[in-house]
Amino acid sequence: MQVVFSIGILAACMCVYSLLGKAFCIKYRFCPTVPEQFCIGFFLYFAAFQIVAEAMILTKQRLHVLGAVWMAVLAAGIAAAAVIVRLDKRRASGGRNEGLSGLAASTGTRLLFALMAAAVLCECATAVLMQRNIGWDFAYYIGNMTTSAATDTMYLYDGSSGLLRSHLELRYALSSFYMNTAWISQATGISALVLQKYVAGVLCVLLTNAVVYSFAMEAFHRDLRKTAVLVTITILLTIFWDVYDTAAQFLLLRNYEAKAYCANVVLPMTGYLLYRLWKNSGEKHNWAELFLVAFASVAVSMSSLVLVPALICLMLLAQMIVERRWDGALIRRGILCMMPNVCYLVVYLAFTRGWLVVEV
Repeated sequence: MQVVFSIGILAACMCVYSLLGKAFCIKYRFCPTVPEQFCIGFFLYFAAFQIVAEAMILTKQRLHVLGAVWMAVLAAGIAAAAVIVRLDKRRASGGRNEGLSGLAASTGTRLLFALMAAAVLCECATAVLMQRNIGWDFAYYIGNMTTSAATDTMYLYDGSSGLLRSHLELRYALSSFYMNTAWISQATGISALVLQKYVAGVLCVLLTNAVVYSFAMEAFHRDLRKTAVLVTITILLTIFWDVYDTAAQFLLLRNYEAKAYCANVVLPMTGYLLYRLWKNSGEKHNWAELFLVAFASVAVSMSSLVLVPALICLMLLAQMIVERRWDGALIRRGILCMMPNVCYLVVYLAFTRGWLVVEV
């Protein structure tokens, strides 16, 4: 029964992300594909959740307080997004999103999309049913969430031993990813293990393919056939290329972990946006989207702390080398996108040096 309820929660999450992403695109006046809107909504959700959750975590509030406050904030955000979308529909006659129906797809294109959809479902089934990683990380992360839900606290108890910590471990507490599952588990009564395996695991697969789809549509100039073929091939390679030390294996074996989201969603999405900025650095909505992804990256995974700024720095450096000039506007916008991660890095370094200790 908990699995059935988890499927309902997954569907609700997908609807919320899609709505938030669509409202974001309307406000910034650009028309991405539906999968890209879905990804934008995911990052927008965690950007907002991080603001609320970190304030609660660092002040050692109860988990149920976070859940209550966040549900109120989320309800207000959903209502605002719904109003934005509704007003936009009144102003426009439709056709904002370019998809299969909007381009008078042929029978062959529809068949390719059906095969792509079947491949996505197979990958979801593979990632969930063949999940076989039961190592220390699995026990620790699930332990953090179940302990938080049981004790009505956040990161105050060690996830492996269950003992009360002497201080907050900011290596984990600076990211709110697992507390999102914890508050849902506490509010619904569904095990955090079930939620993480079925909801977070499947969601990671869907987001990964949404990024690949968005990248392919951009690279192939919105050619639906080529996009469907590339996504399908990517999925087949992921399933059959059974090598552990790859991002793909994080997708199949450890999809419930924040690391998997970093490897398969955050970093590819950052690379996709940098590719778009490389082609046209003057588009403000591309910078807005990159800032959103960077802002939410630490909330999704602490592994993004240095990796996302590193990618942005590489793009800025490569742009200057190729163009052989100093572009002040490009540098300023790139630095602005990196600032959230830089601030987190300063806090984390202060913690590792012992200058910042939040005692329990």
